[in-house]
Amino acid sequence: MTTPAPTDIPVYVSAYNPQDRDRQVRIVRHDGATITEPCSSQNQLEALVQQHRPGTDLNDPAQVHWADHPGEWSGI
Repeated sequence: MTTPAPTDIPVYVSAYNPQDRDRQVRIVRHDGATITEPCSSQNQLEALVQQHRPGTDLNDPAQVHWADHPGEWSGI
């Protein structure tokens, strides 16, 4: 089984930087449109994904790719 490239995964969460309030989240919607939005918390990520790609399992690495530090937010 091959692992899909991060660019092929529907939800991509950018790298963690403790000096930044937000992590950029790229979502490929079911209609193929791509959006990028800043998120500052897990709750905000869940709401954004639910809005733009409902039914996505945030715990499935085939659907969500974290560049690093999964589930961590700066809390600034």
